[in-house]
This record gives sequence, structure tokens and C-alpha cells, in this order.
Amino acid sequence: MLRFIAVGDSLHHDIKGANAARIQSVFTTGGICANELGLNGFGEVADLSSVQTLASKYDAYPSYVLPAFIW
Repeated sequence: MLRFIAVGDSLHHDIKGANAARIQSVFTTGGICANELGLNGFGEVADLSSVQTLASKYDAYPSYVLPAFIW
């Protein structure tokens, strides 16, 4: 069985697309939505209520939330 997970920093595009495809997703808060979440530095952790509010705004709901994704 293949397993997939979408990883992205855009609720409107990446996470909403994962929701539409019915696959799990990881939202990285330190990317293009960082300003909307009130973040100032790399790796800073977003307040959960801010993430939930922004997710509702875009009608895009991640399975998981990380401050950054590094490999």
C-alpha cells in the first residue's frame, strides 16, 4: 500500500489541495503564511489559535503543523 502526505507552506494552495485529494498534509508555518501568523523568525512556533483561525479563513485544514521543514 502506498502512503502519501503533502507538505506545504500555503494553506490556500498546498493544504487545500491535499484536502481536495483526501490525503494527509503538513503545514509549515514559517513559509509564505508566516506574516499572517505573526511570526518573525525562522523556526518560531505559531500560536495554535492563530493557525486554526487562518485555516478557517482559507477553509484548508492540515493534518499536522510544523514551524519548518528541513532535510
